[in-house]
Amino acid sequence: MTVSPDNRNVYVANVGAGTVSVISPRTLAVTDTIAVGDAPLGLAVTPDARTLYVASAGSDSVSVIRTDTGTVTAEIPVGGGPTALALTPDGHHLYVSNLTSDDVSVVDTRARRETDRIRVGDQPAGIGVLPDGRRVYVADLGSDDVSVISTRSRTVTETAAVGDGPNGLAVGPDGRSVHVSNFDSDSLSVIDTRTGRTFTVPVGDGPTGVTTQAPPH
Repeated sequence: MTVSPDNRNVYVANVGAGTVSVISPRTLAVTDTIAVGDAPLGLAVTPDARTLYVASAGSDSVSVIRTDTGTVTAEIPVGGGPTALALTPDGHHLYVSNLTSDDVSVVDTRARRETDRIRVGDQPAGIGVLPDGRRVYVADLGSDDVSVISTRSRTVTETAAVGDGPNGLAVGPDGRSVHVSNFDSDSLSVIDTRTGRTFTVPVGDGPTGVTTQAPPH
């Protein structure tokens, strides 16, 4: 699930139906249902709220949806089992974690095609880009670590050990921390993006997701 930056729509990926539901947060009504690829999972909306990207794990593709009409305008082939998506702050590149091919696809959103594929750890799941757009963090579910990718070189520059079974990942609002939910060790790991140090704290059983929120002004 994700919310558009203008708060006008909530998008829900329906993995069993191969669709995305569009919900009005004002009326809580489903305003549209959009057919995409098989087993849709990851969602990402561009900063201008005009385009929605959907990762379909069963089709090894990313659907490109025009949000004002609800139409699919392109299907972009990527790696195996695309699971999660992260856009760069300028919206020009989309990073796709591919769970079954153990890599990350780089999609040029203007050309609408995959331009690179980066090998990471085993079973990459959650993914996030720092606010400055310089690094991408990827939770490697099968290797119990987080791969750090340089967007300039498009290579893994470091690997951070976290808890067991890392899946969800969220970048802190100021970019100084990355938060990772560890399903198998019932914990949350926090990576300091300036020093690379990692802190892990226990949480409830089987955490599967994490999000962050900026402090009130």
